[in-house]
Amino acid sequence: MGGIGIDIITFLVTFVTLFAVKDSATRIAIQIMSDYKLSKRRKDVHSTTTQSIEEETGDLGLSHNGPSIGTSGILHFIATKNKDLIAEMQELLMKTGIRHRNALEEFMKSKLISAIAIFFIALITLATNDFDIPLPLCMLISLIGAILGGHKLTNLNLQIMANRRKEAIEHGVPDLIDLLVICTESGLDLNRAIRRIARELRTSNPLLADELSLTSIELEMIPDHRQVFENLENRTDCLEIKTISKTLSQSIEYGSSLSTSLRDLAVESRQRRMLEAEARAAQAPTLLTLPMMFFIMPCLFIVMLGPVIVGMIKSFNS
Repeated sequence: MGGIGIDIITFLVTFVTLFAVKDSATRIAIQIMSDYKLSKRRKDVHSTTTQSIEEETGDLGLSHNGPSIGTSGILHFIATKNKDLIAEMQELLMKTGIRHRNALEEFMKSKLISAIAIFFIALITLATNDFDIPLPLCMLISLIGAILGGHKLTNLNLQIMANRRKEAIEHGVPDLIDLLVICTESGLDLNRAIRRIARELRTSNPLLADELSLTSIELEMIPDHRQVFENLENRTDCLEIKTISKTLSQSIEYGSSLSTSLRDLAVESRQRRMLEAEARAAQAPTLLTLPMMFFIMPCLFIVMLGPVIVGMIKSFNS
């Protein structure tokens, strides 16, 4: 029983360690693959002078379809057979802020590497310990864990990164609305206002500043402003950003006063944040119930009843 307990602890420690370093490992793997692809592309540019400049500099993320994948190889074969899965991964990468051309291919490679790593870790853990499991069954369990873990855990890792990015963007939305009101009332057009706000928010909220810079570039390159704001909504996945984009789009389309709409939107944003703060404050007593039961109440019982119990034990012994 002691050996089984140690084996279970070893497996749990290995799993927790893998999940803890997965965020950093995914970032490092994507960066290494991106650097390798960039160096390879530079060599191709030097060797082939007739290559299109637009093809080589198309990593601005302006396409609303998100990162794409190559036209050959096993990854392209998998992409053609699982279009819904590829669309889901493209959307997840866009929400995470990873928009360069080879991001989807690198993400699929990271899934494969994660699956192989989980397979060997589970196989070594099951085969080298005293679980009394046959080797074919160990390989089957490891394969199932690799398939589920390599796919689900990698998606979960990127979903966590996307949620963190979404929260960081939401923190800068009130400043964005106030700056939009100031810029529009000062006489700047929408594109120049967005560009100026992106420059002002570069230090306080760089993620929101990057999105605004990309939106400013799209306003100059894409004639349909509704498509530009839709791209912004898809990249951020933030409710307040969606409200702002809808307000801007309707103001441009119907010719209404942009500053008045933004002022009303600023008031609504402050009221919404106040309601959210009040809701969180109302949930505090409920959330504190379990910590009080498991951490505070036992200590109080020990302090209050401890001397009484010790005195009763001494009286019975005497």
